Amino acid sequence: MGTVRSKLYEGLKLGNAGDGSGGDAAFNGSRPISRQTPGLVGVNPGATTVIEMLENVFYPAIAPIAALSFNNPIREIGADPAYVLTWAATKQTNNITGITVDGNVIAPTGASQGGTQSGDLTGTTGTYSKSMTVTDGTLSDTESATVTYLPRMFWGNTSKTAGITDADILALSGSELRSDRLKSYTNIGGDGEYLLFAFPSSFGTPSFVINGLANTAFTKIRSASNFVNAEGATIVMDVWISDNFYSSPLASLIIN
Repeated sequence: MGTVRSKLYEGLKLGNAGDGSGGDAAFNGSRPISRQTPGLVGVNPGATTVIEMLENVFYPAIAPIAALSFNNPIREIGADPAYVLTWAATKQTNNITGITVDGNVIAPTGASQGGTQSGDLTGTTGTYSKSMTVTDGTLSDTESATVTYLPRMFWGNTSKTAGITDADILALSGSELRSDRLKSYTNIGGDGEYLLFAFPSSFGTPSFVINGLANTAFTKIRSASNFVNAEGATIVMDVWISDNFYSSPLASLIIN
């Protein structure tokens, strides 16, 4: 047993000698691993020493980490196109040698670092994406961030049954940036008024479920009409109103 330990020790010494010999000539680590070890079978360490093999197999280098985010990533159509990108490059195994944020080259310090970058988007509708890449010269990480402009869906009570204006819609008590019309409400309506819903025509024709039962007592009173939102953008909207007024709030209302 002592002889085996001695030979292993001598092999490790040769591999770490630092004498310019290029490693242990008796050791061939440039072979695929054959022992049935989950995750290692077939891995070729590409090593010339035992120490290098152990490093390559059990302690492989980890790529640096990129992180990127927008301020206000969800915005109403027509809102301010100005943005601030916040970025971070996190060092892992090796020093960071390169950072690029939205095409701009950042001088790396080698260690973890971060910063911000400002600009203006090319429009105020749809989705816009920016990306960054961080590298250590061998391993890299690329991340992206997006800003999405969405239309607003409105709901609330009204005493009017016709002649609904943009101002009436903007004054409703409820609103939310949405990508579709599908939404559930609790304790909605009441006060002896009608229920009003306004959303983009592109969301399609809704069906209403009140307290678990399908309800067809809603009428479209504005169809594919131009609506100017609070940001000054024009959205093609439909407006639906309940045929009945409600003295007390509805426990549940679902728009499908």
